[in-house]
Amino acid sequence: MPVDRLDVVVASRTLVPASHPPPGFPAVLQVSNLDLIFGSFHVYFIAVYPTPAAGFPAMAAAVRAALPAFLSHFFPFAGRVVTDPSTGVPEIACTNAGAELVLADASAAALAELPFADAARSLGAIPVPFAHDLALSLQLVRFACGGFALSWGCNHLLVDGHGATAMCNAWAELLRTGGVSWEPHHERGSLFRPRSPPRFDPSALDAEFTRYAPGELPNALLTATLVRRNYVVSAADVARLRAAASTPTRRATRIEALSAHLWKLLAAAVDGCDTHCRMAWPVDGRARLDPAKYDKDALSRYLGNVVTYASREAAVEAVSSATLAEVAAMAGAAIAEVYRSERFEELVDWMEARKGVFREEGGKWTETEMLSAFVSFRVEGDFGFGRPRLMVPWLRPGRNGSAAMVVTRSPGEDGAWVVSARLWPKLADAVEADPEAVLKPATAARLGFGSRDPPGSVVQQQDTSPTPA
Repeated sequence: MPVDRLDVVVASRTLVPASHPPPGFPAVLQVSNLDLIFGSFHVYFIAVYPTPAAGFPAMAAAVRAALPAFLSHFFPFAGRVVTDPSTGVPEIACTNAGAELVLADASAAALAELPFADAARSLGAIPVPFAHDLALSLQLVRFACGGFALSWGCNHLLVDGHGATAMCNAWAELLRTGGVSWEPHHERGSLFRPRSPPRFDPSALDAEFTRYAPGELPNALLTATLVRRNYVVSAADVARLRAAASTPTRRATRIEALSAHLWKLLAAAVDGCDTHCRMAWPVDGRARLDPAKYDKDALSRYLGNVVTYASREAAVEAVSSATLAEVAAMAGAAIAEVYRSERFEELVDWMEARKGVFREEGGKWTETEMLSAFVSFRVEGDFGFGRPRLMVPWLRPGRNGSAAMVVTRSPGEDGAWVVSARLWPKLADAVEADPEAVLKPATAARLGFGSRDPPGSVVQQQDTSPTPA
């Protein structure tokens, strides 16, 4: 029987230091200007697993035993996020004070009973809040059925999506093989140095970004109205959308195709309330940074923020009347505008000129947007106790009242997607009334936690061949 509310009770919190701190590691690690654009706030990456054959106690013991060695590779995550008193700029104190290991119980609920489609009543209760200065809180939550959730609670100042998933992959490798085959690149300030003289358009970037302070959300009332949903998009629906969004002269990416579909739903939802609507996309710049200036190997091992946003506003009527292929091309053009090395160099220079805001007023900078979507995470979730059935990033609270959708690959690697969404109620209604039913509610059964898996389940027969973006 479905549960109405998920209650998570913390059993213990333990600080775990690195077992072998790297010799000569700097006592304080400066963050980069790209890190400062996102600022210091908590993000989670949640993986939910069915009952492990070895049992929860054995799994928890393995996690506890492996964490000190893991932190020896990822040493800043055993430190603390602090503030330079002279500048007000956040930095990482590499003191080996320890990462937090949390053990918690949700013993009144089995995974098959959770209303996963209603993310606020399921996933939203799993991540445990932790102290703001902690760099890492690794959290294990046990359910009544014996299944569990492993949540990585990090400070966004230290990682972007690439970094968070790289950590998860290294964790799985360490527990399965006893070692890590690569070392993260921790140096930040020297990787993204401002240019002299700086080169950026202050009017354009100042208009694009606005200062964000946690206690001064400009849309606090709007934030309170947002609903959280989880959806599943089958591999067949992804392929169908991509075909419809492509033309003989231009093949849309899968993300462009889904973006076009969602943009049309957004236009339908706001029709009559506004004349325009906006979409936005996080863009990882690692692949486009100038190889003459940035070491490719260091970038691949770099965990910090190398992300910007593309955004595009369009008239509701134009989006509604355009074909799916035309809207997909609009999305692709918006992404292409920022998917270049110069964009990231401009942001580094711009942030260097804006650091005074930390000293004068505090706060962060964040992109203004109406709808933020789609990050693709590729993660090896099996750290020796089975493959997860669900892996999603989680952010609380909603920032600036914006709607957002985050797309992750099905852990089964079958071509299906899981979409974690934060939506205005009217947009949620439009998604769920969509006659094409592209985004289906992510029920426990669809995710593989029920007694049987319905058509469109994300745990079908696996096809592990790579799929182009």
